[in-house]
Amino acid sequence: MKREWLIAGALWLLLTALGELLVWNAPIFPGGFAREADVSDSAFRLLMRLAVPVFAFVLAVLLVSVARFRTRGAPGEDGPPVRGNRAVHGLWLAVTTALTIVLIVNPGLVGLSEIRGEPRADMVVRVEAAQWFWTITYPDAGVSTTEELVLPVGRRVRFEVTSVDVIHAFWVPAFRLKIDAVPGRTSVIYATPDRTGSSDEDFNLRLQCAELCGIGHAAMAIPVRIVDQAEFEAWLRDQARAGAPTCAPSGTELRVTALNIAFDARCLAAPARQPLTIAFENLDVGIQHNVSVARDEEFEDTVFAGDIFEGSETRTYRVGPLAAGNYFFRCDVHPTSMVGVFVVA
Repeated sequence: MKREWLIAGALWLLLTALGELLVWNAPIFPGGFAREADVSDSAFRLLMRLAVPVFAFVLAVLLVSVARFRTRGAPGEDGPPVRGNRAVHGLWLAVTTALTIVLIVNPGLVGLSEIRGEPRADMVVRVEAAQWFWTITYPDAGVSTTEELVLPVGRRVRFEVTSVDVIHAFWVPAFRLKIDAVPGRTSVIYATPDRTGSSDEDFNLRLQCAELCGIGHAAMAIPVRIVDQAEFEAWLRDQARAGAPTCAPSGTELRVTALNIAFDARCLAAPARQPLTIAFENLDVGIQHNVSVARDEEFEDTVFAGDIFEGSETRTYRVGPLAAGNYFFRCDVHPTSMVGVFVVA
């Protein structure tokens, strides 16, 4: 029996060495583009290094047992009883308990504190999920887009994530971060991109819904692009110029329609100091919308707020007269994705 234990021990050492070599050097994880990804990958690699000796021990004993003690046909009698050893049991319990405590501290608590970090951020990005697209808003720049998520390298980003219909999930594989997008609730998650890149270079640089949300779930993804600060600021300026709507007054009877959680117009215009009407048509069946008008983008100075109702229905409101100036209109249920400019001249 001692010979078998020696063989099993030697095999265990060999398998452990091979396993540790593989874990240390093999490209196990896809490319990471955020500091949080490095923390997550380091934690997983540590757990794998600790698991290798355990797996190698089980495999070594199994191989030696199969090679040395296998029998052909049905056994003729029971094997001899195996008696336990209290010292071995106590040592095993002490070692595994100590190992569990160590793992709870690191990478458990230490890793979580590194990922969550301090509740501060260099910038805020609001992410609104809807079946089946993402609306990305940069509130400091007044820019919204549904085409891509662009971030500057080296800046800590606070993502404020919500949903307008069902539960979705914000997931960027290259960041190793995921959080649910829940209707009526804003979830917060932080990420710090640490190198430039785009989805053209690495497929994992994408914002993907990771919660089954309906028939279009698989296609609910947009590319993520990480650029330097100068390029990011230039992109914001270009988006602001391209997205600034302009229009001229066309009469006192205005009309705006909501469909697919979006207005059909980003600019409304009416003559100053004249009574006007807004016919609001909600074509999103089962989804609530309304239309409100305010003097400021934050909608702290609201001049009109229409009823919130589900589609399909049309309601007409009397508004004004209004003094000349630039106003804003939005849906109060979807304030980031459904917003526009209201010109009174």
